[in-house]
Formats: sequence, structure tokens, C-alpha cells
Amino acid sequence: MNSLARFPRVAIVITLFVVALVFAVAGCAPNADSELLAPDLGPKLVLAQSEGAVELEPTPIPPKLAELSDEEIYAGVDPDVQQAIMSADPANGETIALTFGCVGCHALDPNEVKTGPTWHNVGDTAVIRVPGESPAEYLYQSITAPNAFVVPGYPSNVMPANFTETMSPEQIATMVAYLLQQNGQ
Repeated sequence: MNSLARFPRVAIVITLFVVALVFAVAGCAPNADSELLAPDLGPKLVLAQSEGAVELEPTPIPPKLAELSDEEIYAGVDPDVQQAIMSADPANGETIALTFGCVGCHALDPNEVKTGPTWHNVGDTAVIRVPGESPAEYLYQSITAPNAFVVPGYPSNVMPANFTETMSPEQIATMVAYLLQQNGQ
């Protein structure tokens, strides 16, 4: 009789547990009217929390290589290297890129994906690629010490790190001059 007396209590406890579980699961159901993921969700949430007084700043347009002075383009580059780059004939860069196999990993076509970053507009890209580095310094270092900075999304230790041994200083300077000319002018 004692076990029969406990039966209603156990049934009540189980029933209460099941009811609580149903309410808990129902409370976790997503709201079909809410925006879970949307490209503009951040600004919408800020707007909703600020009672309509939000001013969004436009995304700043990065400077172009053509807008920089020579001092800004070559800042941080050894003066002898700067002189070599400035006196190099960029037209020879394409031949050097073919000779050393650069075009196997880098393309001038922005739609062509290769192992290395695109050279399309790389002169303009170099302006902001590494904060604190000038475009010429970034491009020179990309050739002479390619693992000092690896463009996000690209593998490290792929580009040969021996170009200071296999290329002459004039060839490196020519490549930098050539790459600086790859811009949206």
C-alpha cells in the first residue's frame, strides 16, 4: 500500500517535470519575426537601442599611390635602394617576373586566383597593406623577406625567401618599380 500511495506523487512530479520541460523548450523557440542574421543587423540594433539618434560614418576611402608624395611612397626604404627603384625601368619588370616565375603565383587579372596575392592595383593596395610601412618598403620587403608579412588568406612559406641571393639588387629594384606602377591611375 505504501508503494501505491507514492504512485500519485511520482505521477505528479513527472507531470510537473514534463510541463516545465515543454515550457522551457517553447521559450527557446526562435522568434520568426526577428532578424537573426542580416548584413545591416549591427546598425539596426544600434538604431533600435539609441531611440533613432544614430549617425553612421561613411567608410573612409584609402589613399591612392598617386596621391602620395615621393617621401611618403619611399619612407623607410634605404636611400640607395630608393635611388635604385626610382631609376629602374619598370617596363623590364614583366620580363623579370617571367624569368623568376613570379607570374606562376601572382596575376595582374583581379579575377584570376592564384597561390599569391593579386598584383592588380598592388601599388594602391601597398599604400595601406601594412600599417606604418610605405608602399615601396612593403613591396621591397615582400620580395626580400616575404614572410615578414603574409597577406591574410594566403599561405606562409610559399614564396621563395632567397631572392636577395638569386636576383640582383637592380632586378629587385626593377620589380618594386614595376609593382608600384600597378595602380588605378
